[in-house]
Amino acid sequence: MIADLTGSTALITGAGQGIGRGIALVMAGQGADIALADLPSGTAADVAKEVEALGRKAIVVDLDVTIKQQCVDAIARVIDEWGKMDILVNNAGVAGAPGSLPTRPGRDIDWEFTWQVNVKGVADMTEAALPHLKERRSGKIINTASVAARAPLFNTAYYATTKMAVIAYTQAVAKEMAPYNVNVNAVCPGRLYTAFHRDWLIGREQAGDEAVVGRDHHEVFDEALKEVIPLGREQLPEDIGAMVAFLASESARNITGQSIQVDGGQVMA
Repeated sequence: MIADLTGSTALITGAGQGIGRGIALVMAGQGADIALADLPSGTAADVAKEVEALGRKAIVVDLDVTIKQQCVDAIARVIDEWGKMDILVNNAGVAGAPGSLPTRPGRDIDWEFTWQVNVKGVADMTEAALPHLKERRSGKIINTASVAARAPLFNTAYYATTKMAVIAYTQAVAKEMAPYNVNVNAVCPGRLYTAFHRDWLIGREQAGDEAVVGRDHHEVFDEALKEVIPLGREQLPEDIGAMVAFLASESARNITGQSIQVDGGQVMA
């Protein structure tokens, strides 16, 4: 067992696929009941079935983190359903606005959209949860940042900036919530071949990038990561889930305000 989460309830944003799904399944495997919050695309319902197959309770919460009232309602839904919320995982994130391309500098809409989802969405979800956690004088908040905060990919300044902001926000809230026995940390995933990174490679191909055109995208991904990751292998959603589960447990009760890389050694600091 990575960490004993028996009896805990967790709300995870962006839980319908990729890293969010990996976090949900690992935490459920450690004994937590999971509220899966995501855009109403139907994929969160599929993950809910997987959580229930592990013997845990699951609810699906339709959520757009750019709408503040929906953030408030999501927290209230979990508390109404289960009487408490022990763990908030702010995982929802975007690499850019629809139509963004990694081969050109960010448009204004890329800056605005990534900020609204990656930073303001984290803040609004957190602020909605704080009164409940303060009242209970316990809880864990884990935010998904990115290794890009310290090692940005080419032409993703807007994305890297938002992820560094998540780290700064994590530290600020950790100090604020320490007197209430609430731990606040961030996890910085490295290179994962999820829909998030596949879309980035598709954008490169559509833009005519010769390094990608006509090639298997996973092969391109593997070649690139071996150049920058000492361990020479991709990270999996379950790797991120394992770190989140640990930080959500009482085994990590004296860890707060930290941003921990799970990146195969890409950044060593």
